[in-house]
Amino acid sequence: MGAGGISPDLLRAWLAGRSLARQLPSPVAAGSGFRVETDSEAELRRWVFPAGDPDIARLARIIANPREPIKACILATDLAGFLPSQWDVQASGYFMRFCDRPAAAPVPDGFVARVEDRGAAGMVEITDEAGELAARGFWGQDSDAFVYDRIVVEPGFRRCGLGRGLMGLIGQHWRDDTTPQLLVATAEGRLLYHSLGWEVLSPYSTAFWRPVKERAR
Repeated sequence: MGAGGISPDLLRAWLAGRSLARQLPSPVAAGSGFRVETDSEAELRRWVFPAGDPDIARLARIIANPREPIKACILATDLAGFLPSQWDVQASGYFMRFCDRPAAAPVPDGFVARVEDRGAAGMVEITDEAGELAARGFWGQDSDAFVYDRIVVEPGFRRCGLGRGLMGLIGQHWRDDTTPQLLVATAEGRLLYHSLGWEVLSPYSTAFWRPVKERAR
């Protein structure tokens, strides 16, 4: 994995699929990056850049809201280099791609899968026989990408094959094999996806503006 950077078109495709999976507005071009209006309690909007760019520094100087994170496909240390001191940078995640047909992986015995397919988006939920949620994931797709989103295996159910089963069930809904499959992974998730054949294209880092009182702690 290099220092980062992907094509703007690939980033836009991932953001568009992510928005479909979360029922959010489509990404809008903003300088060299994109803006997504997320409008949640935790986040008003996000600004996402395909690479390091002076636009990041210009934007960071005018944002004074912890609910407007800046994200970029570069290392966390590189993102920090564009930002004033009142910004905090998180550890890097990973922008990943998979181009092959996902392998079918059965759900382990003792678990039940439920699929909700809305066409351009959907969800897979896996529960145990008592009905307790064990794993859940979402997808969104358009003509440019198939995006895996919010892939979560609950702590009490890890290391029993649910991650592979969940990814396989979601991947069955990949309709156009000319489009890439994309996701952004945590460090822990990267290990699973790498074992399934996914490749890391770039780091993916996030920064938040912090009020003076929080910075003083």
